[in-house]
Amino acid sequence: MVILVWMDVSDCSSGYGSSQDLSDSEAVTANDTFDTPDREHVGPTSRPTNSILNTRIGHWTSSDSMSFRNTQTLTEHLRTISYISQLCDVIFEVGPEKVKVHGVKAILGTRSRVLYNLILKKQKEQEFKGKTHKKDKKKKTSSIFQNDVLITVQKYQPEDFRKIIEFIHCGSVDINSSCLAGLLCGASQFGLDDLEKACWDFVNYCVKNGTVLSLLPSAKRYCNFKLGQILMEKIFCSVRRTVTV
Repeated sequence: MVILVWMDVSDCSSGYGSSQDLSDSEAVTANDTFDTPDREHVGPTSRPTNSILNTRIGHWTSSDSMSFRNTQTLTEHLRTISYISQLCDVIFEVGPEKVKVHGVKAILGTRSRVLYNLILKKQKEQEFKGKTHKKDKKKKTSSIFQNDVLITVQKYQPEDFRKIIEFIHCGSVDINSSCLAGLLCGASQFGLDDLEKACWDFVNYCVKNGTVLSLLPSAKRYCNFKLGQILMEKIFCSVRRTVTV
């Protein structure tokens, strides 16, 4: 979705605390709307002043400036980053087979305080090892991994962990019965409160629709996590309640 915002510069502030943010899903609320099929012709030659116009294309507040946003394209590009190893500087080796999942240090550290501390710790460890091996000229490391932070992840299924990293990068992820428990445990461990809430919403949806048993295989895979055990208890309680009724 492409979003245009017309606003008065004097009424706006920069930074994370700005109240002018416009979400992708913002609905049309004004009486006056317009259709602009061609993105190149969005900017009108005559702009209304002292009026507000919300449309599916943009949000006008004055004639002094225009803010252009294309968050959907940004999301898709950020989703792609973790699949291009050359653009990433963090490597997670997941599971006994050490499946590689890639990430960008700046994004991971910004989105999760837990990952920020983990990355810093591993980075310092690797720097220390690098100094100790410097004297050994025979010891060579592949240049592609020299500056990458390597982190071992043992308790997650590779595809579940990939989805967690995908969500951290782009802010969206598909939740289903097979990955629910992994996403739930990862959201809790890495401090992703919005993802954790979304996972519990999905659990409640399954309970309401009588499909909660489909979550059991996923929950069993993460029974070594506290939230995995809580999820299993919730599933069994829901099934018992259904049988009793």
